[in-house]
Amino acid sequence: MTTRLGYRPALDGIRALSVIAVVLYHAHLSWIPGGFLGVEVFFVVSGFLITGILVEEHSVGGRIDLPAFWRRRARRLLPALFAMLLVVLVLTAFVATESAPDFRRDALPAVLYFSNWWQVFGVDQPYFSVGVLPVLRHLWSLAVEEQWYVVWPLAALASMRIAKRRSGWAWAACAAVVMILTAVLARVGDEGRLNFLYLGTLTRSSGLLLGAALAWWWHRRPAVESRVLQWMGVLAAVGLGALFATQHVRSEEHTSELQSRQYLV
Repeated sequence: MTTRLGYRPALDGIRALSVIAVVLYHAHLSWIPGGFLGVEVFFVVSGFLITGILVEEHSVGGRIDLPAFWRRRARRLLPALFAMLLVVLVLTAFVATESAPDFRRDALPAVLYFSNWWQVFGVDQPYFSVGVLPVLRHLWSLAVEEQWYVVWPLAALASMRIAKRRSGWAWAACAAVVMILTAVLARVGDEGRLNFLYLGTLTRSSGLLLGAALAWWWHRRPAVESRVLQWMGVLAAVGLGALFATQHVRSEEHTSELQSRQYLV
């Protein structure tokens, strides 16, 4: 097995399962209360893929073509975003008309990829509040990823020059620090703080940083036997399925409240 990342169909499978988990979670199915974790899995995979691309390019040529990297990201993301916005525009104009004001308010932040910060500082309501159909609220996660694509290549390049062989450990340590600080700062009942922690780019970067550390490990370590990887994959899939089936946003006594909010993740 080569240490080069290349195209890995299994990663597409992981992303597909993550999306399916989120969709099933939105469907209010009682047997997958942790489906919202699919968003975090998607962040880990994104961090792994993007960092793998950057590390390989740097190892081959000693540099990273940042303008070319950003152009590729734009070509990949912008057409789908514009197509989705066009469809939602038509739906809010003729079908879900009660959501038209929210669409007009949130469209520009969606195009400019700062939906997450717009919802933290520009929308005067908690993210998990119940209201009309939140047609663009879900774009917070896309905004986090796009901001990551802008900042992370610069940070990764600096890390590879300064930390060199210890870059992976540095990124993993940063992920642990972010997770611990987020847990410490969380306070039940403080909707403003929860909005910031749930939607903020820094506080949601732990999964992306963990994926980055895994990408560095994949690049630096010798090839691993296929059978070992297969068993590791099976164990990881079982563990992820267990998390999807057992984790809750809130305790059981808040189930009815949770069900009214699930579609907002």
